Amino acid sequence: MARPHQELRPSQFIITYGPGSILETGSGPVVIRNVDEFYRSIGEQPSDFEIFDDRLCRAELDQNRICRLPTNAELDRPVNDWIYPGERFPFWCLCTQHRPQVLYQAGRGCPQCGAMADWARREKAGREVIRFVVACSAGHLDEVNWAAAAHGQQRGCRVSQFYLWHGGGRSLRFVELECPNCGTRGNLGQAYNRPWQCSGRYPEQGPRPRQSTCTQTARMLQRGAASLHLPNIVSALTIVDMPSQLHAILTDSRILGSIRTLQQIGMLNQPNFIQAVTAQSVHQSTIDFLQQTAWIEVEDAINQLLQWQQGTNRSLAEDEFIRLVRAASHGAPPVPPSQIGAPPMFEVPLSGVRHFPGPNGAIQFRVSPVTRLRVVLVQRGYVRPIDPQNTQEVRVAFDWGGQTWYPGVELFGEGIFIDLDDVDLPLSGPRFHDWTQRYNASNGELSNHPAHAWWHSLSHRLLRALSIDSGYSTASIRERVYMTFDDQGATRGGLLLYTVQPGGDGTLGGLVALVDRFDQILQTALQDVDNCSNDPLCEDAPAAGASGAACYSCLLVSETSCEHRNMGLDRLLLMENMP
Repeated sequence: MARPHQELRPSQFIITYGPGSILETGSGPVVIRNVDEFYRSIGEQPSDFEIFDDRLCRAELDQNRICRLPTNAELDRPVNDWIYPGERFPFWCLCTQHRPQVLYQAGRGCPQCGAMADWARREKAGREVIRFVVACSAGHLDEVNWAAAAHGQQRGCRVSQFYLWHGGGRSLRFVELECPNCGTRGNLGQAYNRPWQCSGRYPEQGPRPRQSTCTQTARMLQRGAASLHLPNIVSALTIVDMPSQLHAILTDSRILGSIRTLQQIGMLNQPNFIQAVTAQSVHQSTIDFLQQTAWIEVEDAINQLLQWQQGTNRSLAEDEFIRLVRAASHGAPPVPPSQIGAPPMFEVPLSGVRHFPGPNGAIQFRVSPVTRLRVVLVQRGYVRPIDPQNTQEVRVAFDWGGQTWYPGVELFGEGIFIDLDDVDLPLSGPRFHDWTQRYNASNGELSNHPAHAWWHSLSHRLLRALSIDSGYSTASIRERVYMTFDDQGATRGGLLLYTVQPGGDGTLGGLVALVDRFDQILQTALQDVDNCSNDPLCEDAPAAGASGAACYSCLLVSETSCEHRNMGLDRLLLMENMP
């Protein structure tokens, strides 16, 4: 296995990389292996690093469990020690010290450079790794079949250990590969544009299968292409309106699992409950607290918690929005953590809620400071959208000890919740009708609803304005766009703009401190929304595309901030319906 000399934060692993991605390191690119290999390499159990979020596990992960990746410091390892397994990929390299250049295998070395020490050969190969790979929309990834690229449609020549690379320049059509055995040459430009048979390999899982069963067409592309690995991230906010320590403890997925089991068999009483919780390896301080609490109080809390979780079939986003609106209306005292010593999970001080009219006075915004916030992010899988019509998600879950686990990360921070205080959002105009047609044509896709596009566009303008005064860059502030329908079909929407970081007590309050002067932020955000330096190209974009009038000069932000990958935006819809 390769040793990637690069520090990778757990949040980066979940949000950007993960199994199956290619990581560029100082010793050459490597593909990140499956998470179960990581735990085997460090000799630890995933259960020792479990993240508890019952709502997320039940709603998005088929009731499976979440684990986080420990850092070097937690494992008492030197900071420059490698702990996560990676595999050198790709394996072919291009030596540019000769004419013609030589395409060779990293393990064998360049045949024209002569003998050299193992360390020198590895270092040279790390600098000269070829930049091309082949991938398909089913998620498979492999080396380029350089023998087929050199020989084209001709067959019969044995596979060579190296090939000669003729030409160069700014276009691949000026490059030819020559087989040193038979002298046949193949054009690299033609090879790049031709379809390839997929090998069915997942490099994070090991060698390619002897026989591929994949029916997808593979394509050659550069290993740094954005479409080569797109993680599928699911997230949940810890928004609990039952703020006692007892309620927080009972939300532990291990304890909830014991409660449900005992309830199903009709044996939910104090002795059985304490015995079941003790068997789950819960911290002794938690067991002592439960033993000292009157059973009637525990029963009441259990009933409230189960009613809260089973009372509706709402999605995670709908449930979060309803609870945020409730917190903005009535406040939310600090929700204590289930683990002693951790920061509070959620808090909205009612005294900090403010109301501001829009610049045109059409509507009034309610702005609520979320001074404590906990977010759990889980990488459910990834896709390689080579063919967007046939893209398949590759799951990154792994089995361990009879349980299925997903990699995740727990983050703490702060945020600002913005809504209209239970008032309808009035929309009209030509762009509104365009987005309504788009929404109807998409069979009710929520992100295509005109009200969602309005809130989403406003969110991006606010992200840019907040970054000026908050001390955070736009890439550090994330968004969450909410929209629901009532029984009469009227829409209710809102935004949560938040920043989080792993561990510790979260952030330092630079975001919530701006609530008192949010009217100035709003004024800055909506200023010049009718102008863009890329007009008229930007404003001529139809609402039928991935977005309407939106570009990097006016609306688009970092994709680490946008939960919809910069799609479903239109500043003209916002301009026609200025608040």
